Amino acid sequence: MKAARWLLSALVVLAVLLAVLFHLSPSLEGWQQADTQNAPEEGDVTIVFLGTSTILISDGSTHLLTDGYFSRLSIPRLFMPMSPDEDRIKQALATAGIDKIDAIPVLHSHFDHVMDSGIVAQLTGAQVLGSASTAMAAAGSGIGEERITTVQTHHPYQFGDFTLTFVPASHVPLPGVIENWTGKGEITEPVTPPAWIGAWEEGQSYGLVVEHPKARILVQGSAGMQPGELERYQADYALVATASLGKQSKAYQDAYFNETVAAVGAHTIIPVHWDNFFTELAEDVPPLPWIMDNLDASFQALAGRHQGEFRVLKPFRTLVLTPPPAPAEDSAPSS
Repeated sequence: MKAARWLLSALVVLAVLLAVLFHLSPSLEGWQQADTQNAPEEGDVTIVFLGTSTILISDGSTHLLTDGYFSRLSIPRLFMPMSPDEDRIKQALATAGIDKIDAIPVLHSHFDHVMDSGIVAQLTGAQVLGSASTAMAAAGSGIGEERITTVQTHHPYQFGDFTLTFVPASHVPLPGVIENWTGKGEITEPVTPPAWIGAWEEGQSYGLVVEHPKARILVQGSAGMQPGELERYQADYALVATASLGKQSKAYQDAYFNETVAAVGAHTIIPVHWDNFFTELAEDVPPLPWIMDNLDASFQALAGRHQGEFRVLKPFRTLVLTPPPAPAEDSAPSS
């Protein structure tokens, strides 16, 4: 009986300790914020960071939303069958002023990328684009096949003046127990919520190149890459995931930077997927807790290798992108 009491006391202490650790987050202090004071003019391309790798990209006429994850389920919820939180989805869309989306490109099929995509598509009229696994996840939400596109890599998809190209990538390495729990394989049948976390397998991971006459953007939804895949593209802004990057080796960090930011020649890095996505989305959302990531180490893994700008964009703030430089005119010799 005494041993049982000691065991119960130890479990309570452990639970309290874990709760505290999961609420201790690093600070963004010291990292320069993106300048969001400029109001967009007609035709300007803007981006709005909406947590994880969910990014609203718009030119005022055509609107893209990568991934579209807003449920942001708490950690205890991950240990039971899960469903999208429609109230949180609607609240986030309303706060961001989103009522119409043309396309939802999904960067891989873990729950924190794809789980809400079908619901967001139903609410906004969007087309969902992604891997065969993404197609299965979206199909389970009830949207019709005509609203789902299974993509080919290095193939252009046109929406208004935007050209989207999916480029093979990989997921940031995670401990084996986490990979097995969250799902590393393919989704082979529609996922109908509620479902266990592992039902949303990773599938294929992508980088996304977004080209527009007034902007060139790379979106990397996880801190992984495939060598040589981005060398043929150019982007001025690299919106790249940093979660768990600081935990990787120097060689891995070198490769990630060189195969993403450097490969496309970006002048500005805007980190994404740094926020604590187990809390509700807000402008002052905290970074991932210390127990899950070291924000400074993850940011420094990119900023310390980059000769250009590294700027943090807080949720719901709008950044107007600078158009790419005009191509130089060939000067023919006079005769």
